[in-house]
Amino acid sequence: MDGAFVEFRHVHASYSVGRALPHFPVFRDISFSLESGAHVVVFGNGASGKSTLLKLLRGTLVPDSGSVIINGKKAEGTSVSEAGYVSLEQEALKNETVYEALHSYGISQSIEHLPARIGEILQVLGMQLNEQRNISHLSTSEKIKVHLARAALSEAPILLFDDILDVLGVEEMKTLLTTIFRGRTVCVTTRSATMAESLDIPILLLHKFTLVCMGTKNEIAHATGTSRVIDAWVEGMRYDLLRKLRSHPGVLEVRLIPTNQFNGTCLRITIRNSRYLPALYDALSQVPLVTIEELPIPLEDILESLP
Repeated sequence: MDGAFVEFRHVHASYSVGRALPHFPVFRDISFSLESGAHVVVFGNGASGKSTLLKLLRGTLVPDSGSVIINGKKAEGTSVSEAGYVSLEQEALKNETVYEALHSYGISQSIEHLPARIGEILQVLGMQLNEQRNISHLSTSEKIKVHLARAALSEAPILLFDDILDVLGVEEMKTLLTTIFRGRTVCVTTRSATMAESLDIPILLLHKFTLVCMGTKNEIAHATGTSRVIDAWVEGMRYDLLRKLRSHPGVLEVRLIPTNQFNGTCLRITIRNSRYLPALYDALSQVPLVTIEELPIPLEDILESLP
């Protein structure tokens, strides 16, 4: 983890549920790192620890053991990332216009070229026409965008977006990550597997109080040993190949799939995990093979396969 911008070093964390009751464990031995400017989406089922992860990054929750390091400093007790935190549950801003709220924040942070900077950010957010509107009259999504504008103005070392993806949508979040948040370190949480996949950024997968894996969907599937599905189109009807593949190591199922795309046969092959792919490709290379395709693995299937 040398040179990492964000580091979780063997973090254990828990919540106290009462003075006379033991602590409730949330995380067990979490370790990962992010480089400066990295974007990651944090995904897991309900109560998997997504919001807790952000609290540790914000410094509002102190680990029982281990450490959370941001830009060389411990996060705990400092709230170093509070200015970059945006959530649906966030406290409402003062009863003032959008411009007044952003301007007063920018003045407090001594931000240079403030009016021009505010104008640029509001334009990317599609909020330029709301500049003089009172924040109390804005919709939920518009209020979130004001918080996002303030996060963009801030010098927070990391930006933390807690469950706002469902409101903004994938395409708008992609735009923000490639414009006003480009080069900033960003963590986005979501409860939607579809949205987590569609963002096309590394996924940090949480399950049962621990980190399963961080990486692309295919990397996570490989690391977790999730079964894979391959469609192979071969010339003619090859029952000998069908029998051979069904007895091949690692193959769980082989089915004939009806197709009218060409004069041949489509075989849908399910293998135990991606470690069996090379041997399967070798077996298929011995027959007249037209094409082969690995089918995408839904993130939900990966999650369901975990113990």
